[in-house]
Amino acid sequence: MRIHKVVFVAAVCSFGALAQDKITVPISNPSQPVTIKANMMMGSIKVTAGAGHELFVTATDGGRGRDRARDAAPPGMTRIGGRPALNIEEDHNVVTISAGSMTGSSDLTIETPVNTNLQLKTMSGAAIEVTGVSGDLEIENTNGSIKLTNVSGSVVAHTLNGAVTASLDRVTGNKPMSFTSLNGKVDVTLPGDTKARLRLKTDNGAIFSDFDVKLEADSNKPVVEDTRGQSGKYKITVDRSVTGTINGGGPEYTFQTMNGNILIHKK
Repeated sequence: MRIHKVVFVAAVCSFGALAQDKITVPISNPSQPVTIKANMMMGSIKVTAGAGHELFVTATDGGRGRDRARDAAPPGMTRIGGRPALNIEEDHNVVTISAGSMTGSSDLTIETPVNTNLQLKTMSGAAIEVTGVSGDLEIENTNGSIKLTNVSGSVVAHTLNGAVTASLDRVTGNKPMSFTSLNGKVDVTLPGDTKARLRLKTDNGAIFSDFDVKLEADSNKPVVEDTRGQSGKYKITVDRSVTGTINGGGPEYTFQTMNGNILIHKK
């Protein structure tokens, strides 16, 4: 069996803005969807859909997490190199990208074919943005926002500290989706004919929608737990979650935040 694998190891070491030249990544089978796996310690990720079948990656010095006094150039001198490495591997249409380190960051800009599955993750202090891509999107951020614009397919998006904003042109009819934050609003726009069962919860905020949401009768029913017969306690729990359906129901979509509002728009 023939194995096609292309590996790039590129140091970010140009002058001025310290931006990596745009790297063209050859795809094994351009007629098939691409999968991109990008995992960053520090730095932003921006993915846009291009018009063709090519994939391009550019890394720019993020300027976060370093000792700025230590990194400042002495008078009359220009810094050369010394930035985090960029590693790219392509194997049967799966492109794996890593950049940055614990002490420095790189911001990734990726141009990819429209039909691309994404697994994107960054951990510290930057945003993830995706525009125009169609596929299965798994997006995770630790300290930063997530913004998805005119995407299609299915989405699982989660951040601890930041807003989740998503606008979908089309959804995959039979797949569940999830949009969650710990500290930040969740603002999602869905096609008007989307069929779904919604599970909604915000601990410190409100929920709004211009869909005709049919709430389930027991969505706010108190849960009673009585263990007094076993030397326990009598406990009543009122869950702030709300469940309901739009357009007759379908796969489950979860919208959740602890601190922030939830807004679900009809496109």
